[in-house]
Amino acid sequence: MPNVSIIVRCKTCRTLNRIPEGKLESHPVCGQCKAPLEAPHAPIHVTEASYEQQVREWPEVIIAEFWAKWCGYCRTIEPYLNSLALKRAGHLKIIKVDVDAEPVLARRFIIKATPTFILYRNGQQLARIDGAPAQSTELEHWIDRTLQQYAHSG
Repeated sequence: MPNVSIIVRCKTCRTLNRIPEGKLESHPVCGQCKAPLEAPHAPIHVTEASYEQQVREWPEVIIAEFWAKWCGYCRTIEPYLNSLALKRAGHLKIIKVDVDAEPVLARRFIIKATPTFILYRNGQQLARIDGAPAQSTELEHWIDRTLQQYAHSG
């Protein structure tokens, strides 16, 4: 894919910056305030206090995983999610919510199974999976299918 770029919001001045995908590792800076820009390369643990900001301010795709320490599948899929976050850095941000530590968020999103995955784009919820996919790779296929479906409908 030639000329693929990502959009990253500056943490300092909140400006959206378009960065060529290959330049992400060369320490890009904000075009407005010159602060260093970064895209998450690993899942981010969020709380009730940070959830809305994380979802609202990321200009690309987010998958929120609602998980629990006691959930065997959550532990099994964790290395896959870490790999996916690295593979799609700049295009996909993965946030994680511990349902036991954040019961208000668990109630708000009516989490009845762990893991539960909610997919967002531009702050809007697109889709949700309650419970574990049969294989971890199904999660990535679900993301791609959902995004493709919304690209054709909008």
